[in-house]
Amino acid sequence: MSLKKQRLLDRAKKNAKKGNFDEAKEILESILKDSPKDKEVKKELLHINQAKKNTRATRSELQKIISVYDEGDSKKTLKEIEKISNKFPREPVLFNISGACYKNLNKLEFAINSFKKALEIEPDYVEAEYNLGIALREFGQIDEAKKCYENVLRTNHAYPNVHNNLGNIFLEHNELESALNHFEWAVAYQPEFTTAHNNLGSTFLALGREKDAVRSYETVIALDPEAVQAHNNLGIAFHKLGKLDKAVEIYQKAIKLNSSYSIAYNNLGNVLRDLKKFDEAIKAYNKAIKSRPDYAEAFNNLGNIYKDMGKVKKSIEFYDKALLINPGYVEAKNNLDNAKSLK
Repeated sequence: MSLKKQRLLDRAKKNAKKGNFDEAKEILESILKDSPKDKEVKKELLHINQAKKNTRATRSELQKIISVYDEGDSKKTLKEIEKISNKFPREPVLFNISGACYKNLNKLEFAINSFKKALEIEPDYVEAEYNLGIALREFGQIDEAKKCYENVLRTNHAYPNVHNNLGNIFLEHNELESALNHFEWAVAYQPEFTTAHNNLGSTFLALGREKDAVRSYETVIALDPEAVQAHNNLGIAFHKLGKLDKAVEIYQKAIKLNSSYSIAYNNLGNVLRDLKKFDEAIKAYNKAIKSRPDYAEAFNNLGNIYKDMGKVKKSIEFYDKALLINPGYVEAKNNLDNAKSLK
């Protein structure tokens, strides 16, 4: 190799070492014009092409993309990613962010593909695996989502959100002990995690452990006094414990926090019915329906209370309304048949 060629090769290597791959490539290609069979130059060019493919984006380049994403404009973020994706074709963070953008745009298949590409490049990328689990669950691929969450926990067991999400999957499928285990881990790792405390309470309720449920819901309310759902759930727990006056008090607090909370009005009506305060119960059910005109359960409950009051014809009217909203409402159908038999 001539001295000139050696100097050019050395310059190309120095540029490559600094990350100036395009300059290095230009130098090597100029050498190959004169010496197209030079194996050493070809080898160095191959090395540079491979190194270029595996180049990671700098922190400042990624921060620029993240800043755009944080502004809440997913479409703009995807355009910014496209501008630098040719320069960094194997940057896992870009695939993870693009996946998050597609998910925000409700393009779940694109999101799933992006998260999977991030993991192909970097198999231990915990955040991408977590995000993939969320997207798969929303896409209805529950078993695959569980696998993702379990993979994350094998890498990092102290991940409260993953425990909470897994707990929700188990709770939805009535695998209550597994759900309980994950919610307990979630609040152990993050004691102020109100959502997990609330979910833990719901699991205790499903297990018939109402006193434990009360403690969980009261923890939520202590952390967040305006947690409307926790107030409603606490009312349910007190109702199940037979503490009806306490349940009424809690439902009223929930309604004070959210005056259009139809579920709380309906549940309040249920307790008032058990207290034989029929007129007040009717008012509560009517407020539930005013907030949510398609609330079939509240119409069914109105039918029940009118039947309790001996007003069978009126009860039939409300059972019919419940079934008009939800023709597959089995309880309302059974109640209707029973009421008709009493005429």
